[in-house]
Amino acid sequence: MSLSRSFVIPLAAALALPAGAALSQESAPPAALSAAPSSLVFYFDAGSAKVRPKDVVLFDQASRLYRDGKPLVMVVTGSTDAVGTAARNLQLSQQRAGSVLRGLVARGIPTERFQILAKGATEPSVPTTSGAAEPRNRRAELTWR
Repeated sequence: MSLSRSFVIPLAAALALPAGAALSQESAPPAALSAAPSSLVFYFDAGSAKVRPKDVVLFDQASRLYRDGKPLVMVVTGSTDAVGTAARNLQLSQQRAGSVLRGLVARGIPTERFQILAKGATEPSVPTTSGAAEPRNRRAELTWR
């Protein structure tokens, strides 16, 4: 496995809790989801996986989104900037996604609704030169479908 690629993290590893039941299939997403923002983005300080205090309000917004729209899957994707090794960035992106996941589960969203991705420094939201620090790439993005 190449460390330069992103991969799906097993939910139990990301949350350190047993995974829940399988998802049920529905024919179409609820109408409430179409009125919601397309994603919520949590930003992190350099080298940190701790959600910043000003981003904690996003947990409540995501909880309302779940309660009102009941998405089938909520995807948490962790990312880093290009500072550091590929292995460390992949690990840090997993930790960032896990921090967001724990905050969402603490607000009552069932674990079986999540998919967790770790991308390290691959697929940055803001392209940079090799090894460049870019705060907007230190993130975990929550999307849903």
